[in-house]
Amino acid sequence: MRHFCLYSLLFLLMVCPFAKSRAQDGFGAINRLSEKLVHQRWQTQNRFNALAGVSLIGAQWRGLALLNWDFADYPFEGRLRGSVRQGPLGRYTPDWDEAYDLLRLIQFARIQTDNFYARLGPIRDMRLGIGHIVNHYSSSIAWDMRTIGTELAWTGGPVELSGFSSDVLLNNVLGGRASLGLPYNGRLGINYTNHDPTDLTAWSIDLQVAVFETGRIVFAPYMSYAWYTRHGDGLAFGADVHSAGFLDLLSFRLRVGAFYNSRHFIPGYVGQLFGVSNSHNRIIRNGADLDNIVQDDFAGLILEEARGVNDLLTAFSLQIKESFWIEYSWRKHFGSQPLSELHFRLFVKRGPYFTLEVGVDRLGEHTFLDVFTPFAEQSGLTFATTLHIRKAFFLHTEARYTFEPIESSPHYLVQKRFEPVVGIRVNL
Repeated sequence: MRHFCLYSLLFLLMVCPFAKSRAQDGFGAINRLSEKLVHQRWQTQNRFNALAGVSLIGAQWRGLALLNWDFADYPFEGRLRGSVRQGPLGRYTPDWDEAYDLLRLIQFARIQTDNFYARLGPIRDMRLGIGHIVNHYSSSIAWDMRTIGTELAWTGGPVELSGFSSDVLLNNVLGGRASLGLPYNGRLGINYTNHDPTDLTAWSIDLQVAVFETGRIVFAPYMSYAWYTRHGDGLAFGADVHSAGFLDLLSFRLRVGAFYNSRHFIPGYVGQLFGVSNSHNRIIRNGADLDNIVQDDFAGLILEEARGVNDLLTAFSLQIKESFWIEYSWRKHFGSQPLSELHFRLFVKRGPYFTLEVGVDRLGEHTFLDVFTPFAEQSGLTFATTLHIRKAFFLHTEARYTFEPIESSPHYLVQKRFEPVVGIRVNL
């Protein structure tokens, strides 16, 4: 299969001078609306938010105090946040129990110019290429154990280089991409990923070309071949219908694709839950006997357990200026194993006070109807909203469906968090 895929890519490379294309999707958080603190380069911001309220983590209520600092002065933007929780049983220890918690004050800090981008903060929704190996990867799925990573991207002429690390200590997930513009705007890319704790290494090669463009709407088929150095490989075909400025108002992308997988290969394996579900770390099902964990107590599948078969992907994203963004993707697995997955993202901003951000991930499903059942162990949720009360006062609410480590074990349990607070905003 590997030789067939490489020959197919070579054939497309020879014919792509007669087609048009564009670069791959935005890398990492480079286009994330929730991190756009100002709309114009000449604008600046220096703002403090002081918040207080309650925190429900698991079954324990605590008092919560937060302090945010937002700053923006081209080409820099960032947000720092510190928190303290105190309850009847004392202080919430994970807030401040190791030196690394000083790094966790960073929500994001970024530099962005026309051809250079660098970011420091928890990695969210990282994708390399079409997402054949790295897709919706997050370093903050276990919120109290989140790591502060880096993202770098540079464009010079036809060459685009990008890379990320899930941890500034460079001891977890590393990934990179190099892509080359071809005649008539075709683009060929190669991607590399490594996970140090499990010694997992993966490569992928992708090519996308545009068959035609009309009315600023582009039809661009793609193909990708990916392999793990000690596991299986997979082939992906598909096409995008997209526009970067339709009616000078909105951007959208519709993607349909198919995956053909060998044994020991899962598309997008380095994904949303990878930090807590891999060959070293596993999610423990609710109700399991933690003193006597057996194989059936693990939720999710790892590469060694995958039996291959095919998948069908449908995905859609829409952005209206800098105030609305929605993205949805559903990958249906046609085998007997529960490997289908859904990702949903929504961001709405209106004025300086109202924001709504939602992220839902459902992995390990069999059918689309399963996503309407209650959240199970292979689920993730991020919900945050800000509502204006009066003058500088506002209400902010966050909820997370996340994970916590089991003491003296590499495994994780589901953790639910709910935190409503009232804040006051001070602009300097």
